[in-house]
Parts: sequence; C-alpha cells; structure tokens
Amino acid sequence: RSVNRKVSAAVAKMHRGTYLQEATGQQQQASSSFVQIYLTDLYDEIATKYLSQLPGEYAVTVASTVATYSIYCFVSNAALLRPLGETGRLKLTQDLADFEMALEQLVFKGGTSLSLSQIAGGKPYAELRAVRQLLYWNGLEDRDPSPAEVAKGLLRAAWVKDLRPSTLFHFLFSFAPSLLTSPHHFKRMEAGEYADTLVKLDGSVDDGEASAWMTTMACCDAYQQRASTGAAAGGRGDRRVGTILMILGPELLRRRRQ
Repeated sequence: RSVNRKVSAAVAKMHRGTYLQEATGQQQQASSSFVQIYLTDLYDEIATKYLSQLPGEYAVTVASTVATYSIYCFVSNAALLRPLGETGRLKLTQDLADFEMALEQLVFKGGTSLSLSQIAGGKPYAELRAVRQLLYWNGLEDRDPSPAEVAKGLLRAAWVKDLRPSTLFHFLFSFAPSLLTSPHHFKRMEAGEYADTLVKLDGSVDDGEASAWMTTMACCDAYQQRASTGAAAGGRGDRRVGTILMILGPELLRRRRQ
C-alpha cells in the first residue's frame, strides 16, 4: 500500500498542466513524456528496491497489485483532465503507450508468467485499451444529434463495456461548458485526491462507482439550475453534455451490475 501511495502521488502530477498546454511542435519534440518523467524511474525503483527483495510468489502478487492499481489510478486521473484539447489528447495517447510498456516491465520483473493483459482477469488492461478509443471519440463534433442520440451512439460502442462508468462520466465533462462543475471541484477536492476515492490502494474499484454517479448527478442538477436562470447562455462547451450524462448513468450502472 505504501508503494501504491507513491504511485498515486506521482500520477496526480498530471494535473499540473502537462496536458493542458497547447505546446508547439518543436516544444513537443523536445519534451519527454509525462510517464518518462514521473513514472518510469518510479517503477524501476519499485522493482529493484521492493520486488527483488521479496520471495517469488509474494513478488508476483505485489507486482500484479501495483500494476492493477496503477492502471485504474492513471485512468481515473486522466478522465478528470479539463480542458483537454487535441494536443493534450495526442500527448495522452502517446503516454498510454509508454505507460503500458513501463507496467509490462514491472510485471516481468515481478517474476510472473502472466502478461499485463491477464492480470486481475484482464479488466484493468481492457480499460486501459478502451481509454485510447475514448480519446479518439468524436461523437459531439456534429451539433445536430440530440443528447439521446449521442448517448445511444456511445452505448453501442463496443469498447464502452470495458470502461468503468466513472471514467466515461468524468471524461465527458471535458466537453462541457465551464458552468458544469467538475466532480472534484464540486466536492472541493484536488483532482488526484478525488481519484483516490475511486480506487482503493489494493486496486479494487467497485465501491467508488455509485458515489461517482451521485456526484455526477449533483453536478448536473446544479448546472440545470444555473441554466434555467440563463447563466449558461453563450460561452464554450457543449450544452448537451449534462443531459447526455443523465441518460447514460442509469444504463451504465445497470450494465455494470449484471
């Protein structure tokens, strides 16, 4: 758990502006990725300082737990990034590849014969791959479809089943008007701190989903009240997002319970 606290603290640094700056092409080439700066060395340290000192079977368990926690922690934090422009999405997509490679190395050094895609029944890895699809999703580019039509389109996407509902909810906030308050701001928490409520240090995630939906509903309710006074008129962001969230939520939670 102390190891996963270190991972959490490192991952939360993505909210310091790493993906928010629309850097020029030259700046992008010159800069290392977030994963290379903050996580690669940390995972090397975990392997040499902790895993190498542990008995074989226990090292496998620890490496698997750290990998599971790392994926869910990274995804939960990434979903809270806002705003997330085209440059930010591209950087994040590239970082996901570096992140996967770093975790594959960690799992290998833990001594397991399993690959990253097999750990914890494959669910963490499936979500990691689904996030790449999510970053390419462009369902709001066309302004004509109704919120219900956008929601139906999302629910039909094959990769959505591999995402926790909270991941999809929180990512959609990045398209919304600023008056639709982000969940962590609504709870008056730092983004990393809020992400920690979604993922336990042992890598379990189910407990956080119901509370994430309750917070999402509260954010949408507050937005609707502001919109009814005309406060949401004009400004950037897609005003359909709040309604889309309210349509998606019950169906995604129902699917997860099945």
